[in-house]
Parts: sequence; structure tokens; C-alpha cells
Amino acid sequence: MATIKDVSQLANVSISTVSRVINNTAQVAPEKREAVLRAMDELHYRPNSFAQALVSKRSDCIGLIVGDLGGGPFFVQMMKGIEEVVDESDKYTIVMSGHHSAEKERHAIDILLQRQCDAVIVHSMALSDDELREIADCDTPFIFINRLVPGFENRCVYLDNHQGCYKATTFLLDKGHKDIAFITTDDLSFTDGVERLSGYRHAMEERFGPLNEQLIARAYPDEVGGSLAVEKLLERGVEFSAIVGYNDSMVAGALSALRDRGFDIPRQISVVGYDDNHYARFVHPKLTTVRYPIEDMGKRAAQLAIDILESKGDEMGPNIMDLKFHPELIVRDSAADKL
Repeated sequence: MATIKDVSQLANVSISTVSRVINNTAQVAPEKREAVLRAMDELHYRPNSFAQALVSKRSDCIGLIVGDLGGGPFFVQMMKGIEEVVDESDKYTIVMSGHHSAEKERHAIDILLQRQCDAVIVHSMALSDDELREIADCDTPFIFINRLVPGFENRCVYLDNHQGCYKATTFLLDKGHKDIAFITTDDLSFTDGVERLSGYRHAMEERFGPLNEQLIARAYPDEVGGSLAVEKLLERGVEFSAIVGYNDSMVAGALSALRDRGFDIPRQISVVGYDDNHYARFVHPKLTTVRYPIEDMGKRAAQLAIDILESKGDEMGPNIMDLKFHPELIVRDSAADKL
């Protein structure tokens, strides 16, 4: 593999001249620049990006921490939105997974900072607000997605999760359902889980007073967990004519479990999901769900990072209301009037 010394010898210039050409840090005579570029091409020399970053203080890389690379379409859509904006800015995305673990999220952040990322976009479920504030108090811009961290409101791109589940539950209440179950994550540290539960609880208690806690079933937030949550509800013997789900994955599992038990959806039990994943239109019946505009949120987070790096906008930073997204209820076939 060719080195910078090889390039300098072939071009008959000093190593410092080659370095100036590579990093574009100073004026170089046109004939010397051309000689260096020819030598680099002939030797197939590739500059060391880490060394360049040390010189220029810029790596042209945006770090991204997601929850789980195998976690289904949610993170795929988020990464798609982020990558589109980053690519258009002639920068690159380095992705790591935090696996919803505090230790692994810390490790991922450390690695991206060590790699001299110009900015870091973080989807964190496990770290506390206090720790995220401490981490973000540095020279590298941090953007938080799907999370509102007090004190960093102008760096947070987030969804009103309370409003989303309030809308979903109110929709079912308006259809005449009174006994509405809620299946949700078993990890009580998930902030969006807390917010969605509060939206469901708000809608129920607004109509009927104190909630029957037996209507809430917790499990791991995937298809298997959704199936297990329904089994818990049925084993309790609690009456319910509708279900609101923490996410579409849990609802997909719930639909399967209910059909296996012989329930007709939505004639006997109505179901509403959350996320509007790509398969929501293809399950049977087509899923009524809360649309989570995560791809658009990814684009907004990436653009915020780029704008900060390029010092665009006024000194006060973005209007925080532009960073708050609002959920939309998408009505399809999985919810019906209470008979």
C-alpha cells in the first residue's frame, strides 16, 4: 500500500507539500499540485481519513446511534431519512447500535467520538436525561431523536407520544368501546412507553374515572411479546373489546394470538397500533394505527446537525416547535364500532 512518502518521492516534492495538497490547507504551486495528484493516481494512494480529520478538525462523518439494527422497519426508516440528508451534504454516516442498553449506548457514543465524528445523532432509550446532558456538554454537537431531553430542547427531534395514544384511545372510545386494553413494553425505563401509557390512561380516565389496571399487559415490544401480552389479558379473565398497542410489532403478534383463539377482528375485538410500519397496510385486517413520521424526523435531525456544523440560522438556534412532530391516526380496517 502506497504511503505519503512514496507520493512525495514520485512527485519530487516534500511530504509537507503532499500533505497540503491532500488537506487543502495552504496555497501550493499549480505544477506541484498537478504532480502530486498524478503521483497519487499512479500509486492508487488513498489518504488516511483519520489523519485528515486531525488536521482539518473535520471528518465529514455524522455518527448515528440506533436502538437495534435488527429491530425492524422503524430504525430502517429513521436511517433512510438521516442518510438521505447526510449524503446530499457530501458527508458520511457511521452507524452503531445501542441495543437499548445503557452500557452499550455509552460504548457506542465513545466510539463515535473517538472516530472524530463531526456530530452525533442519538436514539437513546436506556440512558437517563442527566447522563445525556452530561455527554452532550462538549464541543461535538449532539442531536437527540425520539427523545426530549430537558435543557437541550433545541437539539431534540421528537414526537408527542402522549398525544398519539390519546388519539388512538379516544378513537375507540368514540366508537363505543369502554373496556380498552393496552399492551406495552415491559421496560419501564422506555420514555416513549411511559408517554404512550399516559396518553392511553388520560383518555380512559377522562371518560370513566380510575382505570382498571388489569387492562394493561406488558411484554417485550415485538411480535412475540404482543402475543404474550394478549395471553396475559385472556388468562386474567378481564373483559375487553378493543386493544391499543405500544407499537405495530406488538399488535401484529396480538392479531395472530387473537385469531388463533377464534376471535373475529374487528367484529369482536378492535385493534389499533402505533408506528404505521410498512406492513400495516398488508396485515389482515389492514391495521388502523398511529403514524410515526420517523423518516421525516430522521431528515430533520440530520439537517439540524448539518446546519449547526455550517452555522446556519440565527444565534438562538432552531425554533423548538419546528422540532416537535405530531402523530396522525391512520384509519383502516382493524377497528369497528362496538356492537
